[in-house]
Amino acid sequence: MRSRRTVTEMPYHLEKTELLGLEAIQDIIELVLWTLFVMGERIVSLLIVSDSENGKTELMKKYRKNRGVHVRRRFTAYGILTDLRNGIIPLLFEHPRILGAILNFEFTNLLNYKQNTANSNIEFLDAVTEEGLSKESAYWTSGEELGPFENLKAILVSAMNSFGLLTSTGKVKANLYKGGWLSRNIVVSFSNSALLDLEISNSIARGEYRRDKKFRRLIKLNFPDKQVEVFLPEHYSQQIRDLALEIAENYSEDLKPHKIKGFRLHKSLISLVKASALRDGRKTVNDEDVERIEYLSQWFNLKMKNLKKEYPYA
Repeated sequence: MRSRRTVTEMPYHLEKTELLGLEAIQDIIELVLWTLFVMGERIVSLLIVSDSENGKTELMKKYRKNRGVHVRRRFTAYGILTDLRNGIIPLLFEHPRILGAILNFEFTNLLNYKQNTANSNIEFLDAVTEEGLSKESAYWTSGEELGPFENLKAILVSAMNSFGLLTSTGKVKANLYKGGWLSRNIVVSFSNSALLDLEISNSIARGEYRRDKKFRRLIKLNFPDKQVEVFLPEHYSQQIRDLALEIAENYSEDLKPHKIKGFRLHKSLISLVKASALRDGRKTVNDEDVERIEYLSQWFNLKMKNLKKEYPYA
């Protein structure tokens, strides 16, 4: 069993998996999980949008056994709060009060309840991933019962079939925008190129899905025991701000007539560059952290852009 790492200089490399071409998405998932351990910054949630059979669920499952990760295939706000009250879900940190990451493999499951339950789920997720739970909000439970969990925060790492989001009715997209979900968190979309699909097909024909040495059932991340303060040099601030505005503009193009200003995205990008430094064993952000997030940001939209054959930060 790998011991937990202290924050020392230790360049990080992604673990190779049998899932061809998904290194960029793998990196995004890891960095989002690492934001839980960055002191004083917002924790960042993630929604991954792609066609079926593109490997997003298989990739997410590899992180299910990490500390602070709680798998919930379906859930309601009431169900999560009941599990918290009954001690079924342990907190990752008491101070600040952080639950950890809820890992959900199909986001539309949370919206396929009766409308009032779906609304409650979005209200709950908006609160728990942003300012924290509040006794003033219902979430279908009493404010008194929420007392022990007031200000509790968590992140959601989830996925959605592109058909579920990009339909002509726009029901799912409207629900996400209405609750502020698309501005509060990172939404990533991707497609496979025809060449990548061919490579995957050939690897299956060779039986590599059964015996490939790159197969990883689980990926364990070497999180520190507590949150760590990471310094962002001032000269990167404008660069990250400009990137946030660019990403917000891309989201807004896909969400017309709705518009995203990018303030929350700006905070999320700061968390992600700090998470990159922390994962690499550093307490100060450097050029590579900023360049990594700039590169990954080409999938921070709803444009279903193809993945690259090679990932330069693996």
